[in-house]
Amino acid sequence: MVKIFRVTVFALLVLSSVRVNGNEATVFGNAPDYKGNELIFYTYTDYITNTENEVGRCTVDKDGNFKATLKILETSYVFSHLGIYKIYFFAEPDRNYELVLPAKEEKTEVQRLNPFFRETDLQVGIKNITHSDINFLINAFDVRFNEHFDQIVQSAFKGEKENVDSLINHIEEKFTDCNNPYFKAYREYRYGLLRQITLLKKSASISNELFLNKPILYNNPSYMELFNLVYDKYFLFFSRTSEGNRIFEDISKRKSLTLLEQTLSTDQVLSNDTLKEMVILKSLYDEFFSDNFSRSALLTILDSLYRTTKIPEHILIAENIRNRITKLLPGFVPTPFTLEDINGKKISLDQFEGKYVYLNFCTTTSYTCLQEFSLLEKLYNKYKKHLEIVTISADKEKADLKSFLKNTGYDWTFLYYGNKPGVIKDFDVRAYPTYFLIGPDRKLIMSPAPSPKEGFELRFFNLLRSKGEI
Repeated sequence: MVKIFRVTVFALLVLSSVRVNGNEATVFGNAPDYKGNELIFYTYTDYITNTENEVGRCTVDKDGNFKATLKILETSYVFSHLGIYKIYFFAEPDRNYELVLPAKEEKTEVQRLNPFFRETDLQVGIKNITHSDINFLINAFDVRFNEHFDQIVQSAFKGEKENVDSLINHIEEKFTDCNNPYFKAYREYRYGLLRQITLLKKSASISNELFLNKPILYNNPSYMELFNLVYDKYFLFFSRTSEGNRIFEDISKRKSLTLLEQTLSTDQVLSNDTLKEMVILKSLYDEFFSDNFSRSALLTILDSLYRTTKIPEHILIAENIRNRITKLLPGFVPTPFTLEDINGKKISLDQFEGKYVYLNFCTTTSYTCLQEFSLLEKLYNKYKKHLEIVTISADKEKADLKSFLKNTGYDWTFLYYGNKPGVIKDFDVRAYPTYFLIGPDRKLIMSPAPSPKEGFELRFFNLLRSKGEI
């Protein structure tokens, strides 16, 4: 299989060369509730995979003061995870924002360990805001828009007619003098979303009007939300037409980007090559999580697009898609990590190269984890010549793990997730315990792997025997 060989850093450098509006904004404020806490600010590198990219961080001092510089290239949706909240605001280069953080409310232990817990979106307050600021404008618009949105959508589902265009004109009366291009586009695609959801206009009509010969607004969440809705599962939808029924052969049998593009070109809504490429990227990502197409074929098409595209944003999106869909597939190298043990020593996965690694995610408060630790100990003592066991603890405090190990005496590798909490997301951990088997070449063999109770030892023994290692 063809490998993507350029790195995301390269794509980001290319992007920075074509965006020259500026590259910094500053956030500051006073939040005594958060003293001693680290604030990390992110943007999405793309709105197809929603890959998070850190743009700045700072620590709140003992007096509650904080200040951070944000590396941004254009008007950007910036967010931070604060307990039960996901705070957000829109940052423009060369601007200073005095943030008013919400009262601190930590996640409960149940919420913290629940991978499906959704933080509450909260547009953060800004003290030094003006009426021309993008945050003031978007907030004023959203309040006005949302007043009627739910009612109109419910009426549409009931078959009742609402005068959507009249409502849009009513909302627009307040903003006709606002010339900020980002805000203008934000409103335009919100109206498009309303028309799409209420079926006032069909997807083809929305595509022709708002996407076909318009610039792609990669960094505008309103644009991208409508884009993701209009072109949702596009491959499957178009394959049902007489012109598009060759899609399955183009992808799964021929594995040809060229043939796929030729087939899609028969759909007039994709007569723009840049838009067509963007739709292909989204559709490849959508279909990888279905059973409609061969995954290896989808990866081949993705790699072909990556090598041939001339659009920097599409290079970055292709990399994000590939990283997202392959990181936990058997035969691929998982996301690397470096974590600390209970003594603060940094340990990386690469240090175990040459041995099999039975990687597991646990907490010392999980009854199932506690039951399986005794089985892990037996496995470790029996197979330590071939197998390294690495347990990543998701306990709230490192002290809890340290106390547990002191009392139990377990001596395989225990690491604490605290200095890189993203490792939980990188391995898509949805329950504790979760297991993986990684080979001596650092590639995943079993993903996920069975637990000790589920017969891991027999499968591992058979693996070693099949390779002549025992």
